[in-house]
Amino acid sequence: MTKYVIFLLAFILLIPSMALPQKAKPAIGDFKVQPLYRAAKLTWKAQGDLKGGMVVQILRADSPEEGSYKEIATVNLTAGKTNYQYTDKSMGAEAKYYYKLVVKETNDSLGPIVTRPFFSPPAT
Repeated sequence: MTKYVIFLLAFILLIPSMALPQKAKPAIGDFKVQPLYRAAKLTWKAQGDLKGGMVVQILRADSPEEGSYKEIATVNLTAGKTNYQYTDKSMGAEAKYYYKLVVKETNDSLGPIVTRPFFSPPAT
């Protein structure tokens, strides 16, 4: 019985020190969407040191449901560059739009972020 208790205590003490696999840091972050006149400006940052090119899919939907997103563009991430932007000028009638970013290679995703573009010109 004593050997069993010692083994159990040793096991309990070792569990916190065992290295658990850590999830890799996402390749992108700080995703924002800014409404513009009949457009939307998407910005994000690459995080960490990118080894080789990665591709970010820009997805848009008219509703937040999962099956409704369509790819509107792709952007190649390159080593050494951290700030990225894309302007979506393919707006339809006045409506809300939901945007997501997905890294093809890792399936990391950000969003959805909702925006409503301006449909009258800015005052001058």
